[in-house]
Amino acid sequence: MLPLQPKLMRKSDHNYRTPGYYFITLKTAGSRNLFGRYESGNDVILSRFGRIALECWHRNDEVYQTVSNDLYRFMPNHMHALLMLEFGESTRDAGVHLSKVVTSYKGVVTKEIRRLTGNADMQVWQRNYYERIVTSERALQNIRSYILYNPLMIELEGKGLR
Repeated sequence: MLPLQPKLMRKSDHNYRTPGYYFITLKTAGSRNLFGRYESGNDVILSRFGRIALECWHRNDEVYQTVSNDLYRFMPNHMHALLMLEFGESTRDAGVHLSKVVTSYKGVVTKEIRRLTGNADMQVWQRNYYERIVTSERALQNIRSYILYNPLMIELEGKGLR
């Protein structure tokens, strides 16, 4: 019997260096609430790990000149982000691949959290990530609303109001 192959999550016909908006979701390993806790309403109170993840996310703009953080939101066990990839003027920045941005970010966060905890084997992230290529202005606006109001929707869902 052949081993099962993991399902490919990327579109095989898309070049992920192509300029445009990308909506990504990164989940914690085991869906653990590493990044914080829900507060009443639309707020998430970040934990120490959540603050590390946030600080590292802010560095993306410095590391990658052609990547813009449009909007992001940290939840207790995942994060959502809307990124814009652009063409760079220098060879160094030309066409940064989306997976490079994500892999690099996850690696830096993991390294910082492992250093803080002293646990060199701690798993912070699920192995893969979810991504959606934003193809229209309407989709862009819907994704922005989803990111902004995600904590509130989860709270309403928990109360059976959604």
